Amino acid sequence: MRINYNFWLLFSCLQVAVACKPVKRIYRRTLHWQESQTRTKYLRRADIIGGTELDSGRFEVLQYSYSSTRPYISDTWYSKELFVRVKQIANLPISQPLPVPNSAFSVIGYDRATWHFEQFRNITGTVTRLNNSPTQPRLRLDLQYVNSKGQQKPLVRGTFTFRLDSTYFQRTRKDFQGHYDDLRLALKEPAKVRSLDLTTYAIQYEKRNGRDSGPDTLYSRLGELYNLDSLRLHLSGLPRLPAGFEKLKRLKKLDLSYNHLTEFPTVLYQLDSLQELNLEYNRLDSIPASISRLKSLRVLNLDDNRLVRYPEAVNGLTSLRKLSLGNANLRIVPGSIRRLQQLEVLGLEGFWNDKHRNQMTDLDALLALPRLRKLNLKGGLANKLPEVIYQLPLEELNVQDNGLDSADVNLRRLPKLKKLELKYYPYFPKPIQP
Repeated sequence: MRINYNFWLLFSCLQVAVACKPVKRIYRRTLHWQESQTRTKYLRRADIIGGTELDSGRFEVLQYSYSSTRPYISDTWYSKELFVRVKQIANLPISQPLPVPNSAFSVIGYDRATWHFEQFRNITGTVTRLNNSPTQPRLRLDLQYVNSKGQQKPLVRGTFTFRLDSTYFQRTRKDFQGHYDDLRLALKEPAKVRSLDLTTYAIQYEKRNGRDSGPDTLYSRLGELYNLDSLRLHLSGLPRLPAGFEKLKRLKKLDLSYNHLTEFPTVLYQLDSLQELNLEYNRLDSIPASISRLKSLRVLNLDDNRLVRYPEAVNGLTSLRKLSLGNANLRIVPGSIRRLQQLEVLGLEGFWNDKHRNQMTDLDALLALPRLRKLNLKGGLANKLPEVIYQLPLEELNVQDNGLDSADVNLRRLPKLKKLELKYYPYFPKPIQP
């Protein structure tokens, strides 16, 4: 057997290099990951807003932060932040351990990862001031907290110098170009706000305050954002829209998905510019006929509500281009849908174990929609593909999760089709291109 000596020589050199600690350190720093990083800073005339955000205020704040980009099992980064907020640090005694909690100062902290947020609860321990420097206070921190499982865990232990950062707020002031994801920041400069996505904001608020806390009271000030044209309140826990919503006269896109709405929010009738409305996964069991007052509406998503029949009221939205009625307990499409002459996209999905799952048997009424080009029947068919499908001018068709295979769809009879999504349940391969 012939041996490639150059290969084995190279392999041996690599083994030696990997075993060398300096080489391993360089590899980790430049090619792999940053193990961890600890930072501290000292701010005057500052405050902690919402339990997580540094802002200007009337306190002195010492911030300790730890971050790591070491890959975790389910997360790719991790950070921990701790704030000591005090009226005046010069008033704390030197070399005297002060118990936490304490009336002279407060300790606030939280940790984050890609899919995790937790605010530290029941922080205990001691904080000790070690010097009298006016610009570089030094503290010894020995702190613990109780996690969500009721277990006491170490939070931080060590001695740290906090250097005064007198230009922090000037440096960190940011131009968001009109696109915001923090309500507090948006309310500081309402004229600049064009789009606002409060999904992450709402999730973190619930994590800090508990599932039963309800939405942030600042939602009542949304009406101040008078230039807003796109608003996402996904997962905000809203049972109704906050007061003042009717002031958003320029709003064009509104996402209210995954909330607790039991009645259609009629305050929307006052928003003459509204073009897109997402009400997916709420608790609506009917749609009022007055919805026709939304003259500018082009897109409406009613997926996964509590509808038990086709909502005839939507036929009054004669300018509608896209309609989603997933899991609406449908068997047939009524002939009245012919009023939606501008409709281009229709969703009739059905999830296999949903009690309101669509199980379509009759789609003949779709022949009256001359502009229909995209039809989503994912999991929504009762049996085989209806013959009427071949008479529609479809460009996209989704029939996933219906037990169909390629032999059940005659592509030759769909000459305009550009995209077909088809697979056996429960597998999820990429869409098949005809």
